[in-house]
Amino acid sequence: MEICFTINGARHCYFIPIYAWPFNWGRPGPGPINYPAFLQDAFVLASAKAAVENIADEGVRGIALKGITGALSALEERAGEHASINIKG
Repeated sequence: MEICFTINGARHCYFIPIYAWPFNWGRPGPGPINYPAFLQDAFVLASAKAAVENIADEGVRGIALKGITGALSALEERAGEHASINIKG
């Protein structure tokens, strides 16, 4: 991602690094083969939550956290009654 600012007629551009997903969890097994996908989704959301908590703008941070909280609730619901998600903090 590139973010640019024009200040006093001079354009200043910065490249922002982006984390790359998905990570390779290897071969699924021996249990249900959908667990690696569930764990990967939980990992991505937990990492995003940790990153979002560092957003300086309170309004932007709050909206982003609401989205992540909703996604975590959906992940937990889709995982079924035998799974629960609890992110401390």
